[in-house]
Parts: sequence; structure tokens; C-alpha cells
Amino acid sequence: MKKNYFTLFISIFISHFAYQTIYAKNNATDSLALLNDTTANKEILLNKEVVIIGSRYQKNAFDHYKSIATLNKQQLQWLSAMSTPDVLAEISGVWMQKTNHGGGSPFIRGLTGYQTLLMIDGIRLNNSTFRSGPNQYLNTIDPWTLERIEVLRGQGAVAYGTDAIGGTALLLSKDPKFIGNGYQFSGNVYAKYMTSNMERSGRAEVILEGERIALLGGITSRNLGDIKAGGDLGTLEQTGYDEMDWDLKLKFKVTNNAVLTLAHQHVKQKDVPLYHKLVTDEYSTYSFDPQQRDLAYARLQTFHKSQIFSEIVYTTSWQRSIEQRKKQKTNNPELSTERDEVNTLGATVEIISEISDKWKASSGIEFYHDEVQSTTQIFNEESNELQNERGLYPQDASTSNIAVYSLHQYDFGKLNFSAGVRWNYFQLSLRDAQFGSTKIEPSALVGNIGMSYSLHPKHRIVASASTAFRAPNINDVSSFGIADFRYEVPNYNLKPEQSFNVEIGYKVKTNRLSGALHLFRNKLTNLITNTRSTFNGQTEIDDYQVYRRENSNEAILKGFESELEWALTEKLVTYGNLVYTHGQDLNKDEPMRRIPPLNGRLGLRYGLNSLWYVKGDFVFAATQDRLSSGDIDDNRIAVGGTSSWQTFNLSGGIDLPLLTINAGLQNIFNEAYRTHGSGIDGIGRSLWISVTAKF
Repeated sequence: MKKNYFTLFISIFISHFAYQTIYAKNNATDSLALLNDTTANKEILLNKEVVIIGSRYQKNAFDHYKSIATLNKQQLQWLSAMSTPDVLAEISGVWMQKTNHGGGSPFIRGLTGYQTLLMIDGIRLNNSTFRSGPNQYLNTIDPWTLERIEVLRGQGAVAYGTDAIGGTALLLSKDPKFIGNGYQFSGNVYAKYMTSNMERSGRAEVILEGERIALLGGITSRNLGDIKAGGDLGTLEQTGYDEMDWDLKLKFKVTNNAVLTLAHQHVKQKDVPLYHKLVTDEYSTYSFDPQQRDLAYARLQTFHKSQIFSEIVYTTSWQRSIEQRKKQKTNNPELSTERDEVNTLGATVEIISEISDKWKASSGIEFYHDEVQSTTQIFNEESNELQNERGLYPQDASTSNIAVYSLHQYDFGKLNFSAGVRWNYFQLSLRDAQFGSTKIEPSALVGNIGMSYSLHPKHRIVASASTAFRAPNINDVSSFGIADFRYEVPNYNLKPEQSFNVEIGYKVKTNRLSGALHLFRNKLTNLITNTRSTFNGQTEIDDYQVYRRENSNEAILKGFESELEWALTEKLVTYGNLVYTHGQDLNKDEPMRRIPPLNGRLGLRYGLNSLWYVKGDFVFAATQDRLSSGDIDDNRIAVGGTSSWQTFNLSGGIDLPLLTINAGLQNIFNEAYRTHGSGIDGIGRSLWISVTAKF
């Protein structure tokens, strides 16, 4: 058979570690070594994975100088999580605050909302209307479509751009595979039930795999009932909602050195209540209806003999986010319907270079453009009149984001050295009949350096320094209306937020023990914060204090993240993590808002690579009484702060040739608890079971 460049790639699929399929070259012994890692017990996961986040190409997590946590396909199967926020809550260094059952925003190193970057299949989920605090956008990703998650803590701005001040989460959807000869058809039917009717969900997916074509499609239906909280809190009424999703991914081997991927994802959630607004009786209606996201993309991945252009990836994407809020105050005849729709076009070109055996690089160009449609309609149920008003944002607001970047890695034997730089240009345009027109054109240059030094084949010291930024978005500049406990008014004179992060860490990986410890300090400047203001001389509108955003603050975040796995026997592993974050607002001389308390996990699992497994864990959070003035004003946080809590959980499963069963008993002792900053209480004692039938 005639050989060509593509046949230099082994046909074994490693994993969908990135936003494209990763192959290892036959003649690349380093890549093959990643597949045949014999330095760690097969039951240990920590430091063992090959990752792509941060460098944009595959690299052993143990050798990486960055602080990275992962969940693989098997772990996702174990969790059988109710939502994607619930999945990320299991990752070390991620603290999940949930304003409502249909939301969930990850805190990474003390920052959340638009200060952490979320990406799905390598495409930005963050758009120009993302809000600052806990929000619902992560929940618009169907957890049953995911194959892998990687979280880069503290970094990501050079590789991925604006918003990655706290960190970056890369979520990767399931990927159909090519096979050697003929065609193979298969599929899965998945069902899950949780007691008290808290979840009744199902998914069906079909898979077609061939030599030159591969397809995966699925439909998900999810009915999430009202939460049964712990202790004597009982059922939290008006917390549940319904969801219907579908997805399709089609891959073609266009030539022997080119693969084309076409994909579409659709998620639609109906009547998602905002619980903390309803429980106070201030509102009789407050829900997101619908909460919807669509993503379509085409990606061409090509392989070449050139050292500079070893691999080129071209991606075009369209994403639409719809958020419609229905609000009606108690004993008020006016029903307000606010609708925000964001359409995002994206185009990226990425070049992977294998300049030498010691030098590898990733460089590229990115472009994203947002168009925002925002409307408000007020219907008076008594007079039967409909009134149109300005939306939360001005109509036809837009942003453009263009960037060039280059990341390089040098291998000097015991020392791995990395460096990178990114330049970003933004253009934000508004035409507002009420507040006037403006055009804001910030730019930013950021960089990072890092090193990983091998003290011993099983011990590494890592260190890095990096800068990051977040350009002001349409929500910052032009929001006009009620948000949380304040009334926001626009401010056109905002500058990008900036940060300077330094960290040092230690990693160990032996046959029976794997661990990591990272210490970090992040200096934040030009922070955009809500400050009390006036509008037309008034300090309050509709009984809400007037605020507007200002570049008014400097702050310091510091803390540590620690993880450990220890194989007690061939199949029995104990694992745990401990995370602490301290945030201080230097201007106000007070704590930063919503900083998570000391938190961690301790667990024991048996039979990771067996026919069946069982695991139990203890999850805890300490008291958080270091409160900012904003925390004190927030009705989601109890007077004096959030109490400590702990839960005990047990789960297990069995994997048969045609059937997989997973089950769990969570919050065994029915602890009543709320994660700090959340607007909803945690789930009480409950039993869940999921069944996957394979054909």
C-alpha cells in the first residue's frame, strides 16, 4: 500500500483532549510515551492525563507547569450529573455558586461570571452580555454530551483571550471515531431517576463509524423537579424546570491528511425560576423562559510535512444565546418580558509547529463578532395594554474581538520552559437613543512564562508568571435596569481589567502516590465594580439603589490548591483535595465579594478499572464570615455569613457488555446547607440511579 503523511499517524484514537481529535505520530516517541505511562498505578488518575488546555496541543499533565484539573469520560459516567454546573463542582479548585437550580457559575481562584472563561469544543461560550456574578450560562451545556473537561486555574488569557482572569474551563463534546474497514453502527439509550421526582431524564444517541465518515447524534429530555433540601427545609417550591436538547456531529476524512468536522448543539430550557427572587414574596413571577443556546461550527484539521505548519486547524462558528426573563412583582398588574439575543460569529486559524524535537509552538489568529438584540415589553393585565421599552441593552449593540497569539515550549531535558504572547483589539459600538452613541476601542498585550523542572523523574517543581485582561463588555457599559438588589445605569468610560498572577508548585507521581500543591498570588487592577450613583439626580429608582460600574478597585487574591491520590492496595485508592482562597479589596479595605471558604474533599474508591466499582466521599466547607459590604447587602447570604457544612456521599456502578448501571446516595445524613453566595439550598438525602443500554 502506498504510504503518505497521514499514515504516519497511528489509528488509535487517544481521546478528544482538545477541540479536535488528537493523534500521536509513529515516529514521535515522546507522544507514544504519554500513552504508555507505567510510572503510576493504573487506579490513579491525578497527574496521569494528557491535556491540551493552556498550550493548545497535547502535553502530559505531570510535565505541565500550569495548575490543571480534569474529568475524563469514565468519571463523567460515574457522576451521571444533573447539570454541567454539578459536574464542574466535582473538580478540585472549582467552587460552584448557584443563584437558582437552572444556573451555576464556577469560581476559579476567587473569580466567577465574566472573569472566568468558558469554552465549548474550543469555541468561546462567553459573549458580550455575560454578567459579573453567578449566572446561568454554563447550564446551557448538556452534561450528557460531554466527553472530557479540563480546567486551567489562574491562567488562559494568552492561549484563549479576554475574561480568563480567574481561569479557563474547556468542555469537550463526544466525538465519533474513524475505523479501519466498512461501517459500524451503534448507539446508547440512557435514563436517570432521582427520588422525590427531582430528576427524570433520558437520552438516546446513535453512532455511525466508518473508514472515511463518522457521525454521532443525540436527543436529551430532562425533567427536573423541585429540590428536596436537607434537614427540615423541605421542598423548595418553584425550583424545577424542563429541558429539551439535541446535538449532531459529522466527521469526514476529506483526504488522507485532512479531516472536516460539522457540528450543531441545541439546548432549550423552559420556565427556569429564579428562586431567591420568589422566596422573598417580592415577585410572584421571575423566570428565564426560555433559556436557550445554539452552536454550529465547521472545523477543518489538516496535517503537513512542514515543521512550521505541522498541523493547521481552521474553524468557523455561529452561536446564539437567548435569555428571556419574565418578571412580575407581587400584587402588581404589570408583567415584564425582557429578551436578550446574542448572535456570535467566530473564525479562527491555528498553526501547530514542531520546529525541532525540543521546540514546539502553537500560533493563531482569532476573530469573534457579537450582535445584540435587546427588548422589553410590559403588559398591564388590568388595562390589557402592551408597552414597548428600551431593553436591558440598546438595540443592535455590537462588539468585535480580533487577536493574534503565539505559544512556545522548549524542552531542555530536566527543564521545560514555556513562553507566550497575545495581542487583542476590541471595538464596542452602541447607538442608544436615551444615552447617546459611543465607540470604545481598547487593546491589550498579555504574556506568560513558565517552567517545569524535574528534581527527579517522579518529582517536579513548577513556577509561572502571567498577565491577563478582561475588556469591558456591553453588559458593563450599557446595562440599564434592575439587576439583583440594585438599579444599574450605563457608563461609557470604562477600561479593561488587568491582572498579574504568579504561582509556584510541586508535583509528585510514583507508582502508588500522586499529588500536587500550588501556591498563587493574583494582583488585580482597574477592576470594574458596582458603585453607588445617581440618575437624573435620584439615588433610587423603583425602591432600588442606583449603581453604575467604575474602574475603581485594586485587589489581591492569594491561596493554595492541594490534591492527593494514594493507592492503598492494587485496587483501593484514597483521594482528597483542600483549597483556600483569600481575597482583599485594597481600595475599600474589605474582603472581595463572594469569596469561597476553605473547602475540600476526602474519599475512598475501589475498582476503578474493574467490572464494578464503589466510592464514597466526604465533602466539606468551612464557615465564611469574611464578608464584603456587597455580601452584607445580598439577601442570598445569611446575616453574619454562611455556616460550615459537610456531606457524605456513596456511589457505585457495574459495567456489563451491553448495560452500565450507576447509582448513588447523596447527602446521607440529610445535612441542611447552602454553598456560600448561592441563592438556593443544597439537595438533601436522595437516591439516584442511571442506566445506559448499549447496542
